Amino acid sequence: MGIPGAVPECFVREGVYRALLAAARALPEGFGLVVLDGWRPWRVQQYLFDTLHEAIHLRHPELGEEELLERTREFVSLPSRDPAAPSPHLTGGAVDVTLCDADGLPLDMGTLFDEALPASHADHFERLESLSPAQRSARDNRRLLYRVMAGQGFTNLPSEWWHYDLGDQLWAHYGGHTEARYGPAELDTIENRWRRQLS
Repeated sequence: MGIPGAVPECFVREGVYRALLAAARALPEGFGLVVLDGWRPWRVQQYLFDTLHEAIHLRHPELGEEELLERTREFVSLPSRDPAAPSPHLTGGAVDVTLCDADGLPLDMGTLFDEALPASHADHFERLESLSPAQRSARDNRRLLYRVMAGQGFTNLPSEWWHYDLGDQLWAHYGGHTEARYGPAELDTIENRWRRQLS
């Protein structure tokens, strides 16, 4: 999508990969799991945060900085390499997923991936009193996605139906675990390997 520093592949921790495979196998016949995003370089996280922050500011110039930060953080985590509180996608434990049909076409989930709208909240359709047939279908698709992901130990970020965590700080928080398994991660490039060897 033209994001500076983005990598063309989706990387996740091995434990996350194995849990994703199990979640995909748990889906009913005719459904598939699509991985949209996994590990992110810090530079990409910074770009996403800054871009959404600016877009919200342009749309709502009346917001003070505190509320502007709160609204931005609803959909994009603060860029952080702090070992105690890294950005979830920087750990390789966060993954963005959706469902597809047998032909690989994405199913209707009610909003697009990465739409920064209240309707993107995981429970949006659960809170509506009456649903149209399209909304009911999107709600059912979200329920199915949640069921197979939670069945493999993932937790869901409440503000994003597509975002799931396993082993990172959000997983520890929402899953009631005493600590995260994963901290910040970098790709194993030759440059990073030499840095480790020479330090």
